Order: sequence, then structure tokens, then C-alpha cells
Amino acid sequence: MTLVVRALKGVLWVVVGVLGLSTCQKKAPASSYNYLEGDAQGTTFHITYKDSLGRDFSGSIDSLFRVLDRSMSLWDSTSVIRRINNHEPGVLPDAHFLAVFRRSQEISQLTNGAFDATVAPLVRAWGFSFKKQSAPPEPSQVDSLRQQVGYLKARVVAGRVVFDDPRMEVDFNAIAQGYTVDVLADFLIEKGVRHFLVEVGGEVRAQGRNERGEVWRVGIDKPVAGETPGRPLQAVVRLDGRSLATSGNYRKFIERDGKRYSHSIDPQTGYPVTHTLLSVSVLADDCMSADAFATAFLVMGTDRAFALAEQLKLPIACIYENAPGQLTFRASPDFEPWMIEPE
Repeated sequence: MTLVVRALKGVLWVVVGVLGLSTCQKKAPASSYNYLEGDAQGTTFHITYKDSLGRDFSGSIDSLFRVLDRSMSLWDSTSVIRRINNHEPGVLPDAHFLAVFRRSQEISQLTNGAFDATVAPLVRAWGFSFKKQSAPPEPSQVDSLRQQVGYLKARVVAGRVVFDDPRMEVDFNAIAQGYTVDVLADFLIEKGVRHFLVEVGGEVRAQGRNERGEVWRVGIDKPVAGETPGRPLQAVVRLDGRSLATSGNYRKFIERDGKRYSHSIDPQTGYPVTHTLLSVSVLADDCMSADAFATAFLVMGTDRAFALAEQLKLPIACIYENAPGQLTFRASPDFEPWMIEPE
């Protein structure tokens, strides 16, 4: 079975056979595979695992989703992140929030700010947040909002998040789903599960073998306008003990007054990116890092992305336009061994 990855909201969906729209657990006898799928974190998730004891982990998985939402969901007005963004006094971030915040800061430093969790005010101004905007911001507003953005202006002091500017906020949407995948995968590993695939919003981590006894395969969608997502495939990637995250511009955008704006906001300029890079896929040991680096590379553009990926020894693959309608696929030498020909 090949899992098909398709870009939708800057991360990806994975299509695994015929999917239901509600959460369900397909129970299986011991030593066979269990399937859990449903809706969470504003997207879909799919989990396949083999458990020699035939255990049903659906309740535990649901509980983990709820815990993570209470920590980092921008849609929950009572979540830790919303309370911190509202600058409520005395809010102590939980362990999940701190783990994501600290890794965000590290990746911000490694990417020279191309990834920046404090970009939230700009994301909202351009209409890509849970609060929609009716018009793009004026240049003067962008300049003002840029003063509220900057990872160096945020830190943890005595267990609390401190901002240099009282208008600052954080947004973990470009890293939290990858972290969620890691939390769920680590839970399965702790339970002794050796063969699994976990996917949330298109971010994937897999280990072991699928029900056919083969290495898990994930297909990367080719960004062709008018085509059904999942066909044609640009590439197929083998996953065993690794994570894959893809960030794409070609299906997540807004149009206003006949102009298209990408969802990828450059934290340093305050504007959506305008280069020809359409999709970036990153392989990493943990999905949180793959998720964040994919976002950063999409902001940076093709040449800068490959240069930094080589420096950091991160396998990446990119799809970009040479000319209108002419797509080029480029993979780093350390990404190529994980690829197989699409079926």
C-alpha cells in the first residue's frame, strides 16, 4: 500500500484507502493491524499499528489529543497558548508547550528566523488564522506588526513565557502537528508496538512494516492544477524509523481583488512569499523538526533551502516552477535513497 500525501494547508493530508469522516477504531485480532482514523486539530488523522496483544488504544489516543489541544490549540479559548497570548498573569506553560516552544526557538535560530512561532500577528493580518480578515493589510500595518514579531523577543524565564513586546503572540500551527505525531508514536513505542504509521494533517512517522510485510511507503502529490489529489504522484518515499513532513503553497492561499496571496509569511518582511517554490518535503528522525524545517525552507526558497539543508544534513525534496506550468522536482543526495518509483 502506498500512502498518498497531498498539500492542503501548508502541511499535508495522507490518503489511506477509503477514509471515514468520523473517529473510528477498526478492531483486529491479535498479531494483525488496527486502524484508527478521525478528525482532530482541525484536520484528519490516521493511525495503523500492529499489536501482538490486540489492544485498542483509541481511548488513550483521544485523551492525548485532548491534552495537546488544551495546551496548544488556538481554537480553544481556555488553552494554555490562548491564555499566554492574552497575557494573562501567572500562566504556567505545561511540558508539551515548553517542549514545542523551546524547539521552535532552536529552529528559528538555525534558520535565521525563517521559522518563527511569533509570526502570529502577521498570519492573522493576512487572513490565515482562526480570525479571518476581509482585506490584506496596508504596508503601514505590516510595518507596525513586524515590530511585534521576532523569536529573540520571546523567552522562558522561571517557567513562564516572557515577551519583550506586550502585543506579541505565538502560533504553533507550523510545528504542533508534527509534535503531536511524535507524542502518539512515542506512546505506541512505550506500549511495545514495533510496527506503526502515525499521520496527523499530513505529517507522518512510521516504523517497522505494513500489513504486507513491506516498508511503509508515502506518496508525495504532484502539484498539478485540476488533478485529483493523489494522482499523479511526484515521488514515493520509504519510511522506517523516520518522519516525513511536507509544506506546500499551491493549495493554501487567498485571493483578493484578483491577486493571489500565499499562506507562507516571511517573518522578516511581513509579506507572503512570492518565489516559485511550491512544495518542500523533509525527512528527519522526529516529526516536530521535519514539520518546522519544511515551513522554514518553504519561506526561504529553493536555493537557500538546499544550502541550509546540506549544512544541517537534512534530506529534502522540492517541487518548483521553472516557468509557468513547468514543474521541476529536485531531491538532495541523502533524500534519494529513500525514494522508489511511483506505481
